[in-house]
Amino acid sequence: MLLKYISINEINFSSSWENGLVKIKAMSSFEKYFTIFWLLGPFIYLIERDPADLWLTSIGVIFLLRCIKKKDWDWTSQIWFKSALVLWLFGLFSALTSMDPLFTFQQGFVWIRFPIYVAAAQVWLGQDRDIRILMLLTMLIGILLMCGILIAETLMEPKPRLSWPYNDLVPGSYIAKFSLPLFCVLIAMAVSSKSKAGLFCYIVGLLSIGVCALTGERTNFLILACGSVLAGLVWKPKLKLYLALILVQLLTVISVFLVRPDLGYNFTNAFVKQIPIMNTDTGYWGAWRGGIQQGLMTPIKGIGPSGTRNTCSYLDSSHTSWLPGENNCANHPHNFYIQLFAEVGIIGLILGSIMFISIAVSCFKIRKTNFNCPMASTAFIIPFGLFFPIQQFGSFYGQWGNLFTWFAIALALSQYQGWRKPKNTLN
Repeated sequence: MLLKYISINEINFSSSWENGLVKIKAMSSFEKYFTIFWLLGPFIYLIERDPADLWLTSIGVIFLLRCIKKKDWDWTSQIWFKSALVLWLFGLFSALTSMDPLFTFQQGFVWIRFPIYVAAAQVWLGQDRDIRILMLLTMLIGILLMCGILIAETLMEPKPRLSWPYNDLVPGSYIAKFSLPLFCVLIAMAVSSKSKAGLFCYIVGLLSIGVCALTGERTNFLILACGSVLAGLVWKPKLKLYLALILVQLLTVISVFLVRPDLGYNFTNAFVKQIPIMNTDTGYWGAWRGGIQQGLMTPIKGIGPSGTRNTCSYLDSSHTSWLPGENNCANHPHNFYIQLFAEVGIIGLILGSIMFISIAVSCFKIRKTNFNCPMASTAFIIPFGLFFPIQQFGSFYGQWGNLFTWFAIALALSQYQGWRKPKNTLN
């Protein structure tokens, strides 16, 4: 079988395929249906945001009903979920006391579906290692399909930003955020040994980097570039293979930029000129500035989830003249931490930060106990990369960005099962 040629001792896709299918067949009809439904996620995400949202939300709802039936709530004791739950409740309080309670309450209320989906993947659907490897295989097919779609778009409609298959400028998020757990595993495998599997991982990793550059999405490209550097270091790297990977990645990106000078300028000169902290006369800094000013207006509780889009245009920037530049009133501040400060205040910012940190710590813990598994060893890179503070983000309460981000977080966190209480046994 082809899977044997892309397998190594530490992560054997061939045996996990066989074992995973046996385990699925042995499940009850209910468990079997939803496990298969979960594994179809990477293909559903290729369609559009609403089918992906329906997929994620339905899994979360069924998971809660399952927990009610089984009276299984031990997973709620995890710090990351406790902080997410309190953040959600505080956001609802902030919404009800805001200037636009109906809109902000609606925006804040539906956000909880993302942490619940993460719990469903960790506690239920992704708790078995072979099933998680099956998910990596479906993600592999998905990322190859996406790369093929975007290469076709480049050949047929070359432009600075790609949009297929969504008709929206976000396909790079599928490669860089949604597929980050798979990408980190592939890079770790690529630099661990000289083998057919390593060569295959090299090719897919380079393809992902190159196509992500073609999309014109700089933040997503940086997530992959930095993720590859870190993933190659943290799991059994061979120095020559690691250095060769970095060199070939550089050559791949340079080749893309030579063929497409517009992309080269966008990722170099234009990028440096638009870094918010270094350039306070740009729209990116303006979005951050508007969020900071709104947070300073109501520093304790904020102005309500997603409220920044409605109140920013009414701000008088002279009230914060000590902040350089001018406000740019976009739909959100384009930074999770600034948005939390603006919309749920300093309390929400603290709760959100605790949630981010606890997720990263949980993912790092499994590295110590299961270092031989590249999925476990690289899991901490996912929250570290996706929640790194100084970067451009989508809306914390939005749809598309959260769908990509929390899918990856769920798969990373599913490696950690240390929250489970030991079962009582007879002496």
